[in-house]
Amino acid sequence: MPTDIGIGFSQFPNPPEATLQACVQVKNQLDASDTDLIIIFASPEYIVPEIQPIITRTLKPKHVLGSSTGGIILANGVADRGIAIMGINSSVMRFGISAIPDVGILDMHLTGFELARKAIQDLDSPTRKIFITFSEGVEKNCSPFIRGLNEALGKGFPIVGAISSDDFKYVKLFQIFQDQLLQNSAVGLLLDGPFHFALGCRHGFKPLGKPRTITKVDDYIIRTIDDQPAVEIYKHFLGSAAEGLKNITLNSTAAMYPLGIYLEEAGQYLLRNIIDILEDGSIVCQEGVPQGAEVHLMISNIESCRNSAIEAAELVKTSLADRQAKLILVFESLARHKILRRSALNEIQAIKDVLGNNIPIIGMCSFGEFGPFGAMDNLKNTYLHNESILIVALS
Repeated sequence: MPTDIGIGFSQFPNPPEATLQACVQVKNQLDASDTDLIIIFASPEYIVPEIQPIITRTLKPKHVLGSSTGGIILANGVADRGIAIMGINSSVMRFGISAIPDVGILDMHLTGFELARKAIQDLDSPTRKIFITFSEGVEKNCSPFIRGLNEALGKGFPIVGAISSDDFKYVKLFQIFQDQLLQNSAVGLLLDGPFHFALGCRHGFKPLGKPRTITKVDDYIIRTIDDQPAVEIYKHFLGSAAEGLKNITLNSTAAMYPLGIYLEEAGQYLLRNIIDILEDGSIVCQEGVPQGAEVHLMISNIESCRNSAIEAAELVKTSLADRQAKLILVFESLARHKILRRSALNEIQAIKDVLGNNIPIIGMCSFGEFGPFGAMDNLKNTYLHNESILIVALS
């Protein structure tokens, strides 16, 4: 058995009992006394200290990491509560994990560099394939964080992952590392071995109106667009409804209309959620935007979201060529998931129709997705995406 994968899930109201149920499912699928790697995705109320000794006792994991999420992605749909546990045993894959706690007090470039460096040390291999990260607190200053990762891993190294989430209450976001429950932290997983991987990233949003230009910006705060207060772009399209954009959350009307920043090097729109509007009409974005960039208000619907998932899956299939995926990881915007609502299952089924109905699927809905644009042929830059779906397949 080169690589075995098991996935367990439970929504039992008692978190320790739910964890035990999920662990037993994984153990039965792996049929082994211990586990090389455990990844956990759970709604915040299930991430309590009592679950960790249960995981340790039942699965005897060597490496553990995970994240809180407002939506657990599985092969049969998306659950808004519960705990999902994936276990991997492999004689060919190697794993290195790392964590940086309390990232808010640290330089973001150093945070990224140290997160990658520690994972490299833990992997203890001259080669490496892909890096996966879950984090909280890096999203407003993500570019230096990504530069730090690239400095340690190498420019163009594949980096994917997600920002931890909850159900839009912004109260309890967690990262899991070994026997620790962390907050405002970053965790990382570095993989190596004779396996192949492929990825696809799409969002399905379309631009509204003519191009406009960001004329003044302070990092992640857009001051003016076309020399007018930035909020005017919303007033132009939404009229009186734009007044309701104050006190924004990612679950609000504003999430249905992110800003699209056109990037010449990618030939695509990078989406940015707005998280606040200041008294002077400035827009606060979830991450930095470049001054002088072309910007649009963006719009989507259920059909275009589903189609973009199919496009992302097709990119993965093309990259895999004749190889069969053994595991599919999905990182999807929680705000985008709210657009889909009950159609989320149809989106998962569309992915399975492209990549195969019997492949294990696990993932999380997030407050932001790490990855390149498009597919494997565009790995040179990693971005923090909003409102997107990122599919990663290992074969």
